[in-house]
Amino acid sequence: MAAMLEKMGAENVDEVKMLEGHIEHLKAEITSLQHQKEEIDRDAMFHFKGPMLDALLIVCRQTQDKDEEVVMSKLKEEVEELEKDFRLQTEMNGIIVENCKIKTLFRSEGKWIRQVCVSLQCSHMVFQVDFQVSETKEGPTSEKKVIGLNVVLDSDDLQNCSGFLSRVEESLDLLLLFRTLRNFSDRCDERSRTFQHFQ
Repeated sequence: MAAMLEKMGAENVDEVKMLEGHIEHLKAEITSLQHQKEEIDRDAMFHFKGPMLDALLIVCRQTQDKDEEVVMSKLKEEVEELEKDFRLQTEMNGIIVENCKIKTLFRSEGKWIRQVCVSLQCSHMVFQVDFQVSETKEGPTSEKKVIGLNVVLDSDDLQNCSGFLSRVEESLDLLLLFRTLRNFSDRCDERSRTFQHFQ
């Protein structure tokens, strides 16, 4: 009986040591995940200011100095203002954003590379613009630069634009792309109305 108890005690010691090893491994993993979360929170906070930053601080439980209702009220006002600006921008430039996805491809201390995929519609043209943005943070400022661009038009009758699209993709000029597509779309609409008028 004593030998059996001794054998069970030795097995328990081995099992306890194994469990302690697992506990230490889990503690290290928890610490690593907490550092990752803090880094992600810092990255998110860098891009916002005003009511948006206050709301993020409350949601991430990094502050209790501010009244939550006041912050949420200001945030609602800011979101409504952004929606109003977005509608105005859509009316002015005639380009409707149907979908936008942003994915972080790379992140290190002070540098990010993000993939942006935007589905757009301008008049009868539907197209998708995929581009990569490199952002470098230097002190309180950051510099953003387009480092890759791909444009896909969903219309078969616009194959004559392929040379232009190739040049835009090489020059990484988003502004030129949007201005030209808007002008091209306007001319197509005018041509269509003129054709219908003479029919």
